[in-house]
Amino acid sequence: LTVMKKIFPLVLISIGVAMISVLSQFTVPFGPIPLTLQTLMIGIIGTIYKPSHAFVTVCLYLLLGFLGFPVFAGGAGGASHFLGPTAGFLLFFPFRAWITSLFTNAKSSLVTIFLANLLSSALLFVSGAIGFMLVTHTDLQKAFALVVAPFILADLIKLVIITITSKAIFASLKTTGISNKIQRTLKNRYRNFCIDFFKSI
Repeated sequence: LTVMKKIFPLVLISIGVAMISVLSQFTVPFGPIPLTLQTLMIGIIGTIYKPSHAFVTVCLYLLLGFLGFPVFAGGAGGASHFLGPTAGFLLFFPFRAWITSLFTNAKSSLVTIFLANLLSSALLFVSGAIGFMLVTHTDLQKAFALVVAPFILADLIKLVIITITSKAIFASLKTTGISNKIQRTLKNRYRNFCIDFFKSI
């Protein structure tokens, strides 16, 4: 049981990294900043993981991208992305998850989950806009028009999905922690899942 408790966070982190990487591949071009599902998964991870686990999960995802693995939006990767127009978004991703996690747990209401994600998402846009302004040397009005305004509606929809999905996950776990059966299942399957995913990229 003690060994399982030590292994289980690694299982969650590994699955989280893989899921963010997968959902990042679903993109819709929106000017200099693409619309992706990576923030959807980051929001879910921030809601259902412990703060430290959520932060580490997203940091490892960024590390893979930094090392050149094609885990960023549209199969991109490489250190150059941390100096590009999306740098402000990328660098704030771990804090997006961490801030959300600070305010949510298995007993959180739908309103609490939504507001926690709304707060962290708003801060993400602030960081993203600042990063975009610094890299492209544009003013605040243009940055808002290019990297904030086009995404507001889509982000609100994602926040609703995050809220409903996270609450459903908490409910399925009966808000008392993950059962031993689920722990055993994840332990037996996560390694093959992660290996198959990283082989595919």
